[in-house]
Amino acid sequence: MNSALLATGGGIDFGSIFTDLAIILIVAKIAAELFERIRVPAVLGEIFAGIVIGPSMLGLIDPSDAMRILAEVGVIILLAEVGLEMDITELRKVGRVSMLVAIIGVVVPMSSGVLAGTVLGESFNASLFLGAALAATSVGITARVFGDLRALSTTEARIVLGAAITDDVLGLIILTVVTRIVQQGSVDFAGVASTIGIAVGFIAVAGAVGILVIPRLFAFIGERAVSPATVGVLAAGLTFGFSAAASGAQLAPIIGAFIAGTALSRTPQHDQISRDFKSLGAIFIPILFLQIGIDTDVTKFFSQHVLFIAAILSVIAVIGKMVAAIGARGTNADKLLIGIGMVPRGEVGLIFASIGVAIGVFDDELYAVVLLVVLFTTVITPPLLRWRIRHSQ
Repeated sequence: MNSALLATGGGIDFGSIFTDLAIILIVAKIAAELFERIRVPAVLGEIFAGIVIGPSMLGLIDPSDAMRILAEVGVIILLAEVGLEMDITELRKVGRVSMLVAIIGVVVPMSSGVLAGTVLGESFNASLFLGAALAATSVGITARVFGDLRALSTTEARIVLGAAITDDVLGLIILTVVTRIVQQGSVDFAGVASTIGIAVGFIAVAGAVGILVIPRLFAFIGERAVSPATVGVLAAGLTFGFSAAASGAQLAPIIGAFIAGTALSRTPQHDQISRDFKSLGAIFIPILFLQIGIDTDVTKFFSQHVLFIAAILSVIAVIGKMVAAIGARGTNADKLLIGIGMVPRGEVGLIFASIGVAIGVFDDELYAVVLLVVLFTTVITPPLLRWRIRHSQ
């Protein structure tokens, strides 16, 4: 069947996909090893490796939908791993603080970005999207660094990850609002209210199922399963199922993965599931970070106008998220560490930028500006987090 499809020119080039995958995995491991040896987070090496093998430099790998799908699998597994390390009771303790950090971390950079875009002569619609892109937070980058440094159980990690998950929900609402303003010239309040209701309802229902049903279900399965792989495979299936449900509710799939992970953390087979997910993550998670580098076209970064605007917005992007740590006032948490953890935009900022291009708000220069800001905030965060965590310890 595959041969017939390929012969007609309407099939998938499996050889090319597998070649790209082989290159990505080998280069990812080499880069991670090299960067770890010089005490730089592996995630940073993987991003730079993606730039080197991507179209910007060597051209060994071209951006493809197949690799983007595998990268999405990587971020799902990463967030499930984060959820597995979370203690729901402890996470609930920092829920109010995470919410405050998230709100401040959205309002300050977004309002500053809109103001800066307007002052720099961009249209109101373009300024709206610039502000929205600056409001995003990439939970994947921060989660990876906290995990690599075995700091996921700290109060600061819980606050940052809780705030980043909240940011994804707020980001969905913001994206809905600004897209409708641009396309329709007005806000559909009923549509926004519906989006908020669906988001809150999904989180409440999925969380309740995760807490009340999943641990009992896995206890039942664990007592009767014969194959040692059964529990791990079902846990992976559950995670992808929750991710699909989140996507169906018009939320980011990573929210479903995180909820699934927190549910699995309460099962009797927690340690076994965690080991299985780490094995999966060792393959798929590096693809995510190399893909960020592969998708980055550095040839667009040499315009003085682009560099000037990007520099201004990068300062806003960093300060706007650092200020979010004010939301942790009254706690003993390291405020600077929380602020640094909120800085990276990663794949979330890229999504905002690509939508801005798709609906005609961003031209090539503004898209390059957002790419630079995303890359800058993504690259500086891992070493700063490592430095601050080491300093605190």
